[in-house]
Amino acid sequence: MEEKSLILVVEDSRTQAAILRSLLQRNGYDVVVASDGMQALEMARETRPTLVIADILMPNMDGYGLCHALKTDAVLASIPVLLLTSLWDVSDIVQGLQVGADYYLTKPYDAEYLLRTVEEILLREPKMAVEGASEEIELEFEGRKYPITANRRQMLNLLLSTYGNAVLQNRILQQTQHELRTLNAKLVAQRQQIEAQQRELQEANARLHAMANRDSLTGVCNHRALQERLKSEMERFRRTGAPLSIVIADVDSFKSFNDTFGHQAGDEVLQSVAHIMEQEARACDFVARYGGEEFVVLMPDTSQDDALTATERIRLSIEKHPWTKRAVTASFGIATARNSHDKSSDLLALADKALYLSKSKGRNCVTHSTELSRANS
Repeated sequence: MEEKSLILVVEDSRTQAAILRSLLQRNGYDVVVASDGMQALEMARETRPTLVIADILMPNMDGYGLCHALKTDAVLASIPVLLLTSLWDVSDIVQGLQVGADYYLTKPYDAEYLLRTVEEILLREPKMAVEGASEEIELEFEGRKYPITANRRQMLNLLLSTYGNAVLQNRILQQTQHELRTLNAKLVAQRQQIEAQQRELQEANARLHAMANRDSLTGVCNHRALQERLKSEMERFRRTGAPLSIVIADVDSFKSFNDTFGHQAGDEVLQSVAHIMEQEARACDFVARYGGEEFVVLMPDTSQDDALTATERIRLSIEKHPWTKRAVTASFGIATARNSHDKSSDLLALADKALYLSKSKGRNCVTHSTELSRANS
């Protein structure tokens, strides 16, 4: 039965040591663990491991010290040493050469690459246990000179392992960059999707708001929207004193029209009247269906005389419209706010009374609430 290779793992982190021991044991190696360089040196003398895998940063004796101690010991010098560390600088590699390290691998390591490196070391080392005498050379880097004592095979192994490690790190970096680009593309797509959903939500909210504030038959604003706008305009009137007029319109003889031509034809008349009122209203005016065949026009910044002129234009447009069933007309009542104590309900009541005065005068006319006193006298 083939004897298993014994690997001495030197790692002060219990977690890292346990992970590395488990990885190596699962792949057929015997493993012993030391927590620092001093303990590792004693265990190396006792067990004569086939390979030492050592961290560099450790208490008592670090990886460099352990490597130097092993390589200067006549009995242990042939044991290959793989330095495993989070350090990554040229000076670290040079220091590894100075103490006679054979191989180099940085943390976090790739498990498959580490196992492949271990396998190559164990296949190569028996053939090169004795590789000739070490020679001293002087290496210059970044203005500093480093004396190196190692045989050529050690130098080549360490430099090749360092190069291989650099290639691996570059491959990992490229893979990470690819993953980051992919993730970024997904994030951009998700952001665009969220923005599209937000736009859809805003549009849906706008539609819901329109549905809540629009009359479903005529498309003009409904009674709810009228009350909100009237409240706002009354507050503005009290604050600025700018004139505000309110117009109530009622389609003349609408019940008889419905009775004669049916409710569908009646609905079409209401739609046409609403359209005409919106067409003839000024940009500042607010048109709403008050209920049934009644409509209201709020006219901000509009005096009594201007309100009469604007309303007469609307009345005339309705009268001259090319109605298909029979002539359709409307009667109008107007009220204008005069002092800050006026209430919206009072103005609507005055406009309604003026409307009924128009009806009593024969319909299809415009009446301002100021005429009520003369009509009552």
